Amino acid sequence: MSEEVKQRKAEHVSISLANDIAAPQAASWADIALIHRALPEVDVEEIDASVMFLGKRLRHPIFVSSLTGGHPDVAAINEQLAAVAEEYGLAMGVGSQRAAIVSPELARTYAVVRAKAPSAFLIANVGAPQLIAQQRHPAFTAAEAARAIEMIGADALAVHLNFLQEAAQPEGDRRARGCVAALERLVGTVGVPVIAKETGAGISYEQARALKAAGVAAIDVGGAGGSSMAALESYRAASRGDARTADIGRLFRAWGIVTPIAVVEAGQGAPGLPLIATGGVRSGLDAARALALGATLVGMGFPFLKAASEGERELHDFLERFLAELRVAMQLAGAASVAALQRVPVVVGGAAREWLDLRGFDDALRSLARR
Repeated sequence: MSEEVKQRKAEHVSISLANDIAAPQAASWADIALIHRALPEVDVEEIDASVMFLGKRLRHPIFVSSLTGGHPDVAAINEQLAAVAEEYGLAMGVGSQRAAIVSPELARTYAVVRAKAPSAFLIANVGAPQLIAQQRHPAFTAAEAARAIEMIGADALAVHLNFLQEAAQPEGDRRARGCVAALERLVGTVGVPVIAKETGAGISYEQARALKAAGVAAIDVGGAGGSSMAALESYRAASRGDARTADIGRLFRAWGIVTPIAVVEAGQGAPGLPLIATGGVRSGLDAARALALGATLVGMGFPFLKAASEGERELHDFLERFLAELRVAMQLAGAASVAALQRVPVVVGGAAREWLDLRGFDDALRSLARR
């Protein structure tokens, strides 16, 4: 099990960088329109993009999404990303810490993050399927979850709702019954805020309500439209000659709720909870749209991974360009702060509006447009 998990971590990075694992459906950000202010009365240099997230102020509303760790070859990527998170005041997550829980010698591939980012908001990571007993291993204990938090000096713990990924994984954990109760127990024992995080299939109104009732402190909607974990695992399954599982990954590559829709649905289902909009965010304009819909942070995974793999300069260039795009979008919407951006009118059209109309969110759509 130890070597299996360790090898999987390295494969995830190499496959992501070498293959097209994008979800076939667009994230629908073009369906979200901010109302242009011809007289914005906002100077770009006065824009304050800082936000409060779970009691801590971040200088920018960006989450370096949970990416990697668990193999010596990927520790350098975590170091680069952590250094940027520290420099720019971002939140950052690590990849599943299961590898280090079963093989403690791999803990340093995660711990480097806190060493490089002593003041950043760091988010530990365990998978929801591992909270219950699976065919091949017992459930994670509260002590093991505590080890994951301690490993990186985490400010919060993300529980990854990655059942689609597990379904497309050759060695996937496919049991799900009992996860809600296990999540409730975890929330009451870990001592840090727990974030429920989807990993590419989105969060609905109903699931957001259930997660709020379970006591989570925030929701990462992890919507469709960015990288597809089903596609990634399909490549891994094919390389092992597991044609049946590879076919499942290909079939469900387009499964899920796109991110802008998930932000609206989760916002209606769990009012008051901070939301992270991850999934297909590829520009500062996408980020501005997500924040205007009600997200507190925007998360990106693959864009950060790709930039980090190309070098430190490329990573900084990517982030500087992204932040410049965000500031321009905020100025043109007349918003000098993220709080102001969350009050500007937003018009939802296209397929996103059709979905939300059919789901009965017409009042929410009117409210967004008439702010």
